[in-house]
Amino acid sequence: MLINEIEIAGSSISLKCWAMKVTDVDATFDTIMKKADMFSIETELPGFHDCDCENAIIRGFYSVVIPFEIEHLVEGITTKTLFKRIESCEFIISEKLVLTFGKSGPMKLLGTALSALTGEHVDLVEFEFHHLNQLQERMTNIKSIVLTNPKEKEVRRARLAGHMENYTEYNIIDPRNHGIDSVAGLIDTPLGPMTITVGKKGSIRLNVKKGLIMTIECLEWILDLITSETAPKAAGAQQPVF
Repeated sequence: MLINEIEIAGSSISLKCWAMKVTDVDATFDTIMKKADMFSIETELPGFHDCDCENAIIRGFYSVVIPFEIEHLVEGITTKTLFKRIESCEFIISEKLVLTFGKSGPMKLLGTALSALTGEHVDLVEFEFHHLNQLQERMTNIKSIVLTNPKEKEVRRARLAGHMENYTEYNIIDPRNHGIDSVAGLIDTPLGPMTITVGKKGSIRLNVKKGLIMTIECLEWILDLITSETAPKAAGAQQPVF
């Protein structure tokens, strides 16, 4: 598997987008390898591992040892036994994006670690109203959208689902004063049509054909579709709708 490819084992993948300025990918990789804590099972130190950098892309993992208890019976007496497990997330860093997928616990620690390494605050991207609004306009069709009204309204949160061309045709929201929590619909990507769900707190979920090989270039294209003023054009062979 190439460094710019992700094999999606199931029928979907959930990603988190991070706000982190990367001007030199190689220098960022050197900083991680020389200054960051490396994951250790022996000492249970959270950290990075299996990191690689190629073609201006960093791929790697951040893992942590998590203790947990299981309640069970021993000779008729209820007792608890302490166990430990490893939780991990995978991260991707390029000049255009910083993405993570996997367990949420390690993701939070990864953000803290990147902040310490860069000296800047690294947190999840907050997609603005106009990002989600223009995204729904760029979809082939909207499948669902979660809207929020001002606090003084009787209906403060509404989820519309179906096949919509424009959600503002429905009078459940204040058309001049409302927010968008998330939007889901069909988009035409360079890898073919697929369903995307985007939340305002930096989440992207893609429904795809099982076993699809997702590329970093396609993920960068999707991020451009959400954030760029001008919609990028999809190119390449079209695949079946998922």
